[in-house]
Amino acid sequence: MNVIRRLPEREKSPEKCCASKKVKGKYIDPWPSHRYRDGKYIKNTLKTIKVMAYSFVSQEKNKQLKVDINFEAIKNYYEENNKNDIQLTWLGHAAFLLQINGFTILLDPLLHKRASPLKFVGPYRCKERGFKSFADLPAIDLIIITHNHYDHLDRPTIKEIFREKKNKKCQILCPIGIKKWFRRKLLRIPSKQIIEADWWDDLEFAHLPENTNLNDKELVVNAFEEAKQKITISCVPCQHNSGRSIFDQNKTLWCGWVLKSHEHSLYYAGDTGYRSTPNKVPEENIEKYPYCPAFKQIGNIHGPFDLACIPVGPVYPASIISPDHANANDAVNIHIDCKSKHSIAMHWGTVEYLGLDNIKYGPKELREELKKKSIPYEQFHDVYIGEMVYLEKKEEN
Repeated sequence: MNVIRRLPEREKSPEKCCASKKVKGKYIDPWPSHRYRDGKYIKNTLKTIKVMAYSFVSQEKNKQLKVDINFEAIKNYYEENNKNDIQLTWLGHAAFLLQINGFTILLDPLLHKRASPLKFVGPYRCKERGFKSFADLPAIDLIIITHNHYDHLDRPTIKEIFREKKNKKCQILCPIGIKKWFRRKLLRIPSKQIIEADWWDDLEFAHLPENTNLNDKELVVNAFEEAKQKITISCVPCQHNSGRSIFDQNKTLWCGWVLKSHEHSLYYAGDTGYRSTPNKVPEENIEKYPYCPAFKQIGNIHGPFDLACIPVGPVYPASIISPDHANANDAVNIHIDCKSKHSIAMHWGTVEYLGLDNIKYGPKELREELKKKSIPYEQFHDVYIGEMVYLEKKEEN
Protein backbone atom coordinates (compact mmCIF):
# COMPACT_ATOMS: atom_id res chain seq x y z
CA MET A 1 0.00 0.00 0.00
CA ASN A 2 1.04 3.59 -0.63
CA VAL A 3 1.35 5.90 2.37
CA ILE A 4 2.20 9.59 2.84
CA ARG A 5 3.86 10.84 6.02
CA ARG A 6 4.93 14.31 7.10
CA LEU A 7 8.57 15.06 7.83
CA PRO A 8 9.74 17.48 10.57
CA GLU A 9 8.64 21.07 10.00
CA ARG A 10 11.17 23.42 8.44
CA GLU A 11 12.04 26.69 10.22
CA LYS A 12 10.72 29.61 8.15
CA SER A 13 11.98 33.15 7.61
CA PRO A 14 11.28 35.84 4.96
CA GLU A 15 14.91 35.73 3.81
CA LYS A 16 15.39 31.94 3.54
CA CYS A 17 11.97 30.33 3.16
CA CYS A 18 8.98 32.64 3.39
CA ALA A 19 5.87 31.32 5.12
CA SER A 20 2.41 31.51 3.58
CA LYS A 21 0.42 34.49 4.84
CA LYS A 22 -3.24 35.28 5.41
CA VAL A 23 -4.85 38.72 5.73
CA LYS A 24 -8.49 38.92 6.82
CA GLY A 25 -9.04 35.24 6.09
CA LYS A 26 -7.48 35.31 2.62
CA TYR A 27 -4.06 34.17 1.44
CA ILE A 28 -1.82 36.79 -0.15
CA ASP A 29 1.42 36.84 -2.12
CA PRO A 30 3.77 38.38 0.47
CA TRP A 31 6.12 40.11 -1.98
CA PRO A 32 6.29 43.53 -3.71
CA SER A 33 6.51 41.59 -7.00
CA HIS A 34 2.76 40.93 -6.85
CA ARG A 35 1.04 44.25 -7.51
CA TYR A 36 -1.44 45.48 -10.11
CA ARG A 37 0.70 48.25 -11.53
CA ASP A 38 -1.71 50.62 -13.31
CA GLY A 39 -4.21 50.95 -10.44
CA LYS A 40 -7.19 50.90 -12.81
CA TYR A 41 -9.34 48.24 -11.20
CA ILE A 42 -12.51 48.86 -13.23
CA LYS A 43 -10.58 48.92 -16.50
CA ASN A 44 -8.81 45.68 -15.58
CA THR A 45 -12.14 44.05 -14.71
CA LEU A 46 -13.61 45.06 -18.08
CA LYS A 47 -10.60 43.53 -19.81
CA THR A 48 -11.23 40.29 -17.92
CA ILE A 49 -14.87 40.29 -19.04
CA LYS A 50 -13.67 40.84 -22.60
CA VAL A 51 -11.57 37.68 -22.31
CA MET A 52 -14.65 35.72 -21.23
CA ALA A 53 -16.72 37.15 -24.07
CA TYR A 54 -14.30 35.68 -26.60
CA SER A 55 -14.54 32.23 -25.06
CA PHE A 56 -17.92 31.21 -26.50
CA VAL A 57 -16.16 29.89 -29.61
CA SER A 58 -14.73 26.38 -29.45
CA GLN A 59 -12.86 25.65 -32.68
CA GLU A 60 -9.34 24.27 -32.53
CA LYS A 61 -6.91 27.14 -33.02
CA ASN A 62 -3.51 25.53 -32.56
CA LYS A 63 -3.28 22.82 -35.19
CA GLN A 64 0.51 23.03 -35.23
CA LEU A 65 0.90 21.41 -31.79
CA LYS A 66 1.46 17.69 -32.24
CA VAL A 67 -0.31 15.08 -30.08
CA ASP A 68 1.37 11.66 -29.87
CA ILE A 69 1.70 9.64 -26.63
CA ASN A 70 4.28 6.85 -26.41
CA PHE A 71 2.15 4.23 -24.64
CA GLU A 72 4.80 1.53 -25.07
CA ALA A 73 7.45 3.56 -23.23
CA ILE A 74 4.96 4.37 -20.46
CA LYS A 75 4.14 0.67 -20.05
CA ASN A 76 7.77 -0.50 -20.25
CA TYR A 77 8.79 1.81 -17.39
CA TYR A 78 7.70 -0.87 -14.91
CA GLU A 79 9.81 -3.64 -16.46
CA GLU A 80 12.88 -4.79 -14.51
CA ASN A 81 15.24 -3.95 -17.38
CA ASN A 82 13.98 -0.37 -17.70
CA LYS A 83 16.87 2.11 -17.62
CA ASN A 84 14.89 5.22 -16.67
CA ASP A 85 14.54 6.63 -13.16
CA ILE A 86 12.12 9.39 -14.21
CA GLN A 87 9.79 9.60 -17.19
CA LEU A 88 7.79 12.80 -17.68
CA THR A 89 5.06 13.00 -20.34
CA TRP A 90 3.35 16.30 -21.15
CA LEU A 91 -0.43 15.96 -21.52
CA GLY A 92 -0.99 19.60 -22.48
CA HIS A 93 -1.28 22.86 -20.51
CA ALA A 94 0.03 22.12 -16.97
CA ALA A 95 -0.88 18.42 -16.99
CA PHE A 96 1.90 15.83 -16.80
CA LEU A 97 2.12 12.09 -16.29
CA LEU A 98 5.14 11.58 -14.06
CA GLN A 99 6.71 8.16 -13.52
CA ILE A 100 9.25 8.30 -10.73
CA ASN A 101 10.84 5.49 -8.70
CA GLY A 102 8.06 3.10 -9.72
CA PHE A 103 5.17 5.48 -8.94
CA THR A 104 2.71 6.96 -11.44
CA ILE A 105 1.69 10.53 -10.65
CA LEU A 106 -0.62 13.03 -12.37
CA LEU A 107 0.17 16.73 -12.02
CA ASP A 108 -2.69 19.28 -12.39
CA PRO A 109 -4.68 17.10 -14.81
CA LEU A 110 -7.00 19.25 -16.93
CA LEU A 111 -7.96 16.53 -19.41
CA HIS A 112 -11.50 17.51 -20.39
CA LYS A 113 -12.80 20.25 -22.66
CA ARG A 114 -13.83 23.28 -20.61
CA ALA A 115 -11.77 25.01 -17.89
CA SER A 116 -14.81 26.77 -16.49
CA PRO A 117 -17.74 26.34 -14.08
CA LEU A 118 -19.99 26.43 -17.18
CA LYS A 119 -20.01 23.92 -20.03
CA PHE A 120 -20.76 26.50 -22.73
CA VAL A 121 -18.45 29.40 -21.89
CA GLY A 122 -14.99 30.01 -20.47
CA PRO A 123 -11.45 28.97 -21.37
CA TYR A 124 -11.41 25.65 -23.18
CA ARG A 125 -8.91 22.96 -24.06
CA CYS A 126 -8.44 23.11 -27.84
CA LYS A 127 -6.02 20.17 -28.14
CA GLU A 128 -6.79 16.49 -27.55
CA ARG A 129 -5.22 14.77 -24.56
CA GLY A 130 -3.89 11.87 -26.62
CA PHE A 131 -5.59 8.90 -24.95
CA LYS A 132 -9.15 7.56 -24.94
CA SER A 133 -9.60 6.63 -21.28
CA PHE A 134 -7.63 6.01 -18.10
CA ALA A 135 -7.75 2.32 -18.93
CA ASP A 136 -5.00 3.18 -21.45
CA LEU A 137 -2.69 4.40 -18.67
CA PRO A 138 -1.09 2.66 -15.68
CA ALA A 139 -2.85 2.83 -12.31
CA ILE A 140 -2.49 6.32 -10.87
CA ASP A 141 -0.82 6.29 -7.44
CA LEU A 142 -0.99 10.01 -6.69
CA ILE A 143 -2.60 13.19 -8.00
CA ILE A 144 -0.78 16.44 -7.19
CA ILE A 145 -2.66 19.75 -7.39
CA THR A 146 -1.12 23.25 -7.23
CA HIS A 147 -4.30 25.34 -6.77
CA ASN A 148 -8.02 25.30 -7.41
CA HIS A 149 -8.39 27.26 -10.67
CA TYR A 150 -10.46 25.41 -13.27
CA ASP A 151 -7.55 24.92 -15.66
CA HIS A 152 -5.63 23.04 -12.93
CA LEU A 153 -8.34 21.36 -10.85
CA ASP A 154 -10.91 19.78 -13.16
CA ARG A 155 -13.90 17.95 -11.69
CA PRO A 156 -14.71 15.83 -14.80
CA THR A 157 -11.10 14.62 -14.94
CA ILE A 158 -10.99 13.74 -11.23
CA LYS A 159 -14.30 11.88 -11.51
CA GLU A 160 -13.04 9.95 -14.54
CA ILE A 161 -9.83 8.95 -12.76
CA PHE A 162 -11.66 7.52 -9.76
CA ARG A 163 -14.26 5.74 -11.91
CA GLU A 164 -11.46 3.50 -13.11
CA LYS A 165 -11.31 0.58 -10.65
CA LYS A 166 -7.51 0.43 -10.53
CA ASN A 167 -7.42 4.08 -9.38
CA LYS A 168 -9.77 3.76 -6.40
CA LYS A 169 -6.90 3.95 -3.90
CA CYS A 170 -5.21 6.88 -5.63
CA GLN A 171 -4.04 9.51 -3.14
CA ILE A 172 -4.16 13.29 -3.51
CA LEU A 173 -1.72 16.02 -2.46
CA CYS A 174 -3.02 19.59 -2.52
CA PRO A 175 -2.38 22.96 -0.84
CA ILE A 176 -4.30 24.07 2.26
CA GLY A 177 -8.05 24.47 1.87
CA ILE A 178 -8.73 22.23 -1.13
CA LYS A 179 -9.39 18.95 0.70
CA LYS A 180 -13.05 19.79 1.32
CA TRP A 181 -13.57 20.21 -2.44
CA PHE A 182 -12.57 16.56 -2.96
CA ARG A 183 -14.86 15.46 -0.13
CA ARG A 184 -18.05 16.88 -1.64
CA LYS A 185 -20.94 14.61 -2.67
CA LEU A 186 -20.11 14.47 -6.38
CA LEU A 187 -16.64 13.07 -5.64
CA ARG A 188 -16.77 11.55 -2.13
CA ILE A 189 -13.08 10.71 -2.07
CA PRO A 190 -12.18 9.25 1.34
CA SER A 191 -10.58 11.75 3.71
CA LYS A 192 -7.62 9.44 4.42
CA GLN A 193 -6.61 9.61 0.74
CA ILE A 194 -6.27 13.42 0.72
CA ILE A 195 -3.33 15.31 2.25
CA GLU A 196 -3.07 19.10 2.42
CA ALA A 197 0.27 20.90 2.63
CA ASP A 198 1.57 24.37 3.42
CA TRP A 199 4.55 26.11 1.83
CA TRP A 200 7.81 24.38 2.77
CA ASP A 201 6.12 21.25 4.12
CA ASP A 202 8.17 18.12 3.39
CA LEU A 203 6.55 14.71 2.99
CA GLU A 204 7.51 11.15 2.08
CA PHE A 205 5.47 8.94 -0.23
CA ALA A 206 6.31 5.26 0.06
CA HIS A 207 5.04 1.81 -0.85
CA LEU A 208 4.77 -0.19 2.39
CA PRO A 209 3.81 -3.84 3.02
CA GLU A 210 0.04 -4.34 3.00
CA ASN A 211 0.08 -5.68 6.57
CA THR A 212 1.74 -2.55 8.02
CA ASN A 213 -0.16 -1.33 11.09
CA LEU A 214 -0.49 2.41 10.44
CA ASN A 215 -1.57 3.00 14.04
CA ASP A 216 1.83 1.82 15.30
CA LYS A 217 4.02 4.93 14.83
CA GLU A 218 7.31 3.16 15.51
CA LEU A 219 6.44 0.40 13.05
CA VAL A 220 5.52 2.97 10.39
CA VAL A 221 8.80 4.86 10.88
CA ASN A 222 10.76 1.62 10.46
CA ALA A 223 8.71 0.67 7.41
CA PHE A 224 9.46 4.01 5.75
CA GLU A 225 13.18 3.68 6.48
CA GLU A 226 13.26 0.20 4.96
CA ALA A 227 11.07 1.04 1.95
CA LYS A 228 12.90 0.82 -1.38
CA GLN A 229 10.11 2.47 -3.33
CA LYS A 230 9.75 5.98 -1.92
CA ILE A 231 10.11 9.62 -2.90
CA THR A 232 10.29 12.93 -1.06
CA ILE A 233 7.73 15.60 -1.95
CA SER A 234 7.95 19.24 -0.85
CA CYS A 235 5.33 21.97 -1.13
CA VAL A 236 6.95 25.26 -2.21
CA PRO A 237 5.73 28.84 -2.81
CA CYS A 238 4.66 30.41 -6.06
CA GLN A 239 3.19 33.80 -6.96
CA HIS A 240 -0.44 33.36 -7.90
CA ASN A 241 -3.99 33.35 -6.46
CA SER A 242 -6.94 30.99 -6.06
CA GLY A 243 -10.69 30.78 -6.39
CA ARG A 244 -13.45 29.03 -8.30
CA SER A 245 -16.06 31.77 -7.88
CA ILE A 246 -16.37 35.37 -6.68
CA PHE A 247 -17.16 34.03 -3.21
CA ASP A 248 -13.96 32.07 -2.47
CA GLN A 249 -11.20 34.28 -3.82
CA ASN A 250 -7.82 33.42 -2.21
CA LYS A 251 -9.41 31.36 0.58
CA THR A 252 -7.27 28.36 -0.42
CA LEU A 253 -3.51 28.29 -0.88
CA TRP A 254 -1.53 27.96 -4.14
CA CYS A 255 1.89 26.35 -4.53
CA GLY A 256 4.51 24.53 -6.57
CA TRP A 257 6.02 21.12 -5.80
CA VAL A 258 9.44 19.48 -5.58
CA LEU A 259 9.77 15.72 -6.05
CA LYS A 260 12.95 13.76 -5.38
CA SER A 261 13.79 10.12 -6.02
CA HIS A 262 16.95 8.45 -4.74
CA GLU A 263 18.81 9.78 -7.76
CA HIS A 264 17.05 12.79 -9.29
CA SER A 265 15.03 15.89 -8.46
CA LEU A 266 12.14 17.58 -10.27
CA TYR A 267 10.65 21.03 -9.72
CA TYR A 268 7.07 21.64 -10.83
CA ALA A 269 6.53 25.39 -10.61
CA GLY A 270 2.74 25.34 -10.92
CA ASP A 271 0.97 28.44 -12.19
CA THR A 272 3.04 31.45 -11.23
CA GLY A 273 4.08 35.00 -11.93
CA TYR A 274 7.58 36.40 -11.48
CA ARG A 275 7.18 40.19 -11.59
CA SER A 276 4.20 42.43 -12.24
CA THR A 277 4.46 45.17 -14.84
CA PRO A 278 2.14 47.69 -16.50
CA ASN A 279 1.19 47.27 -20.16
CA LYS A 280 3.81 48.06 -22.81
CA VAL A 281 6.92 48.41 -20.66
CA PRO A 282 10.13 49.07 -22.66
CA GLU A 283 12.47 46.11 -22.36
CA GLU A 284 15.20 48.21 -20.79
CA ASN A 285 12.84 49.20 -17.94
CA ILE A 286 11.59 45.73 -16.97
CA GLU A 287 14.39 45.07 -14.48
CA LYS A 288 13.37 48.05 -12.34
CA TYR A 289 10.25 46.16 -11.22
CA PRO A 290 10.81 43.78 -8.27
CA TYR A 291 10.89 40.04 -8.92
CA CYS A 292 9.59 37.24 -6.70
CA PRO A 293 12.38 35.97 -4.39
CA ALA A 294 10.73 32.58 -3.80
CA PHE A 295 12.42 30.88 -6.75
CA LYS A 296 15.92 31.62 -5.49
CA GLN A 297 14.85 30.31 -2.08
CA ILE A 298 13.56 27.13 -3.72
CA GLY A 299 16.82 26.73 -5.63
CA ASN A 300 18.92 27.32 -2.52
CA ILE A 301 16.98 24.82 -0.40
CA HIS A 302 16.00 22.11 -2.88
CA GLY A 303 18.14 22.74 -5.97
CA PRO A 304 19.86 22.26 -8.22
CA PHE A 305 17.17 20.41 -10.18
CA ASP A 306 17.70 17.76 -12.82
CA LEU A 307 14.38 18.71 -14.41
CA ALA A 308 11.87 21.55 -14.03
CA CYS A 309 8.42 22.32 -15.47
CA ILE A 310 8.01 26.09 -15.83
CA PRO A 311 4.96 27.98 -17.17
CA VAL A 312 5.19 30.32 -20.17
CA GLY A 313 2.04 32.43 -20.52
CA PRO A 314 -0.57 33.76 -20.79
CA VAL A 315 0.85 37.28 -21.02
CA TYR A 316 -1.70 39.87 -22.24
CA PRO A 317 -2.87 42.27 -20.93
CA ALA A 318 0.21 42.52 -18.73
CA SER A 319 -1.44 44.86 -16.21
CA ILE A 320 -3.74 42.08 -14.99
CA ILE A 321 -1.90 38.95 -16.16
CA SER A 322 1.74 39.56 -15.17
CA PRO A 323 1.32 39.45 -11.36
CA ASP A 324 0.11 35.85 -11.62
CA HIS A 325 1.62 34.46 -14.84
CA ALA A 326 5.13 34.24 -16.26
CA ASN A 327 6.02 35.46 -19.73
CA ALA A 328 9.01 34.04 -21.61
CA ASN A 329 11.47 36.42 -19.94
CA ASP A 330 10.07 35.55 -16.51
CA ALA A 331 10.24 31.82 -17.26
CA VAL A 332 13.94 32.03 -18.15
CA ASN A 333 14.60 33.95 -14.94
CA ILE A 334 12.77 31.25 -12.93
CA HIS A 335 14.89 28.61 -14.71
CA ILE A 336 18.03 30.45 -13.58
CA ASP A 337 16.84 31.29 -10.06
CA CYS A 338 15.75 27.76 -9.17
CA LYS A 339 19.01 26.29 -10.52
CA SER A 340 17.43 24.01 -13.09
CA LYS A 341 19.69 21.99 -15.36
CA HIS A 342 16.91 21.14 -17.82
CA SER A 343 13.49 22.82 -18.04
CA ILE A 344 10.29 22.11 -19.97
CA ALA A 345 7.86 24.85 -20.99
CA MET A 346 4.26 24.29 -19.90
CA HIS A 347 1.00 26.26 -19.63
CA TRP A 348 1.01 27.17 -23.32
CA GLY A 349 -0.54 26.01 -26.58
CA THR A 350 -3.46 24.05 -25.13
CA VAL A 351 -6.10 26.20 -23.40
CA GLU A 352 -7.69 29.07 -25.31
CA TYR A 353 -8.75 32.39 -23.74
CA LEU A 354 -6.84 32.36 -20.48
CA GLY A 355 -5.67 35.77 -21.71
CA LEU A 356 -5.92 37.88 -24.85
CA ASP A 357 -2.64 36.62 -26.30
CA ASN A 358 -2.27 34.15 -29.14
CA ILE A 359 -2.53 30.57 -27.89
CA LYS A 360 0.68 29.78 -29.79
CA TYR A 361 2.66 32.16 -27.54
CA GLY A 362 5.56 30.39 -25.91
CA PRO A 363 8.18 28.51 -27.96
CA LYS A 364 9.26 31.36 -30.26
CA GLU A 365 9.39 33.92 -27.47
CA LEU A 366 11.21 31.48 -25.19
CA ARG A 367 13.93 30.92 -27.80
CA GLU A 368 14.41 34.68 -28.13
CA GLU A 369 14.82 35.16 -24.38
CA LEU A 370 17.22 32.22 -24.08
CA LYS A 371 19.34 33.68 -26.86
CA LYS A 372 19.56 37.02 -25.03
CA LYS A 373 20.96 35.25 -21.97
CA SER A 374 23.19 32.87 -23.96
CA ILE A 375 21.38 29.80 -22.61
CA PRO A 376 21.27 26.81 -25.01
CA TYR A 377 17.80 25.82 -26.20
CA GLU A 378 18.50 22.26 -25.04
CA GLN A 379 18.46 23.51 -21.43
CA PHE A 380 14.94 24.96 -21.67
CA HIS A 381 12.60 23.94 -24.47
CA ASP A 382 9.05 23.11 -25.48
CA VAL A 383 7.67 19.62 -26.17
CA TYR A 384 4.61 18.30 -28.00
CA ILE A 385 1.65 16.69 -26.22
CA GLY A 386 2.67 13.13 -25.44
CA GLU A 387 6.39 13.79 -25.76
CA MET A 388 8.42 12.10 -23.05
CA VAL A 389 11.45 13.51 -21.26
CA TYR A 390 13.39 10.99 -19.22
CA LEU A 391 16.28 10.75 -16.80
CA GLU A 392 18.21 7.49 -16.79
CA LYS A 393 19.15 5.57 -13.68
CA LYS A 394 22.69 6.14 -12.54
CA GLU A 395 25.02 3.21 -13.06
CA GLU A 396 25.81 1.24 -9.92
CA ASN A 397 29.45 1.22 -8.94
